[in-house]
Amino acid sequence: MEEEVRAVVLGWQKSDKASVINSFLCGEVASDKHFVKSVRKDGEADGRKITLINTPCWWENFGLQDSPEVVKQELVCSVFKCPPGPHVFLLVINLSLPFTEENRLSIEKHFSLFGERIWRHTIVLFTRADSLKDKHSDQRMKNPDLQKIIQRCGDKFHIFDFKNKSAAVHELLIKINDVVAENNGKHFETHDDMLLEMKRKRNENEERAEARQKMLQDKRDRLKEMEAVTPHSKLRIVLLGWIMSGKSATANTIFNNEISQIETAQKGTTYTGDVNGRKITVLDTPSWWKFFASKFNPKFSQATTLESMSQSQHMQFPHAMILVIPIDTSFKNEQRRIIAERMAILGEDVWRHTIVLFTWGDRFPDISIEQHIESEGEALQWLIQKCRNRYHVFDNTDKNRAQVTELLQKIDEMVAENSLFSLKTQCTAEEVCDTPDDEEISLNADQLLKLIYLEMKNWREEMKMKLEELGMDFSGCMSDDGSIEHPPDVSDNYKLKEKIRREIRRWDVIILDVMLNDLNPEASYDEMMVTSWLQKCEEYSISKTSGFETE
Repeated sequence: MEEEVRAVVLGWQKSDKASVINSFLCGEVASDKHFVKSVRKDGEADGRKITLINTPCWWENFGLQDSPEVVKQELVCSVFKCPPGPHVFLLVINLSLPFTEENRLSIEKHFSLFGERIWRHTIVLFTRADSLKDKHSDQRMKNPDLQKIIQRCGDKFHIFDFKNKSAAVHELLIKINDVVAENNGKHFETHDDMLLEMKRKRNENEERAEARQKMLQDKRDRLKEMEAVTPHSKLRIVLLGWIMSGKSATANTIFNNEISQIETAQKGTTYTGDVNGRKITVLDTPSWWKFFASKFNPKFSQATTLESMSQSQHMQFPHAMILVIPIDTSFKNEQRRIIAERMAILGEDVWRHTIVLFTWGDRFPDISIEQHIESEGEALQWLIQKCRNRYHVFDNTDKNRAQVTELLQKIDEMVAENSLFSLKTQCTAEEVCDTPDDEEISLNADQLLKLIYLEMKNWREEMKMKLEELGMDFSGCMSDDGSIEHPPDVSDNYKLKEKIRREIRRWDVIILDVMLNDLNPEASYDEMMVTSWLQKCEEYSISKTSGFETE
């Protein structure tokens, strides 16, 4: 075998990838750092030259269809960072965390991006076994879904002991030798049509992203040269978006957490404050589902954005509509149709006054937003085009005020091109025909909401158990709503069940990520934040007081 070892390290969030790489190379790979582009690390270990590729993570409870295209592309292109190709793939799995069927399916789907050959070159690398009692560790290893992954890899696995890194690295290198021998001394071949096509798309998207970025910057420069942009002393902003998109966090970021609530209603909450010497008013409107049309939303959320604005004495003539879209999840035709339906009530003119705001910008710190737009495809590009190429990115974990200042500048530029958006309360939404995706839902709104409720209830119970494992008790903010009479039977409708599951799992992803990685040292702040999310979950799970009635 060659003295050099080339390995691609794979895994989802919280999988200990960075710790494994640091054990090999004594490096300073930050375990909590988000990134998209795969990173090459070179060094020596056990007297051998080592090249390790740290790849972007995927969410453990997200299926392949919910991963952004740019993450899929960068994941696959990791194999080109260690030419002529990696000897082995290391799939890192943290044994201290539960492993479910969802986790297994997520791994299998993401591995499918590389083709079936990847399994012959993969070792499952288990970490944190020492944090479990011996008996518990054996039980976890016998998990049937975990066993299926091990079997797919030809029973190649290794338990990595961080307490004795030198021995752990030495033993793993021996097993890597065995993998290479099993593959007749050959590395993973990268001259595959599927892999090369993904690389070509990635390169083309990067070129288009640079062109889009330059076009928009040229437009902004022309406006400044014309001196056409006059900052207004007051700005009125309306926030729109689906559940867990980051709307409320956006309001807090705009006001730097110094926020005053002036109106509260189920049809929207209005905030006001001073930002950069200007009076800013923000209306946070009711959220909608990501995967289901308006008619399937809870009763209180079915109130239209138009009603939310017209009933607020502060927001009849907003300067900007801010459409909040999370950057770290896919945007496909179903989201395009749902957003078009929600915006239709405001009339076609609303698009001239709308800016797309991508939230969770901290997830994609090493690529441009333009690369995400170009990679995601036609649905997202349609949305950006409808908004006349107006978009911005927020990192709601960052206190940097420059991102807020730039958003206000973009609003000023939009207002300079348009008059204020005038609400026409007599306007009614055009009939939105059922889409092909709606055809699989042979239920009325009442029945579907019951199913969403049951899934949300099951999820809340799982979440309570997970939070209790972290030493936190949130049972007081999640009530037991009792049972639902006569829930519809959809056991034979896989597509519908999968769509409901996907709708709920973003709650799981966001809350656990905060609890396991982004905890603020002040526990009271974190508990308040998580409690707020869980209470919002309670609202959207259609509590017993709603009677499951829809308008």
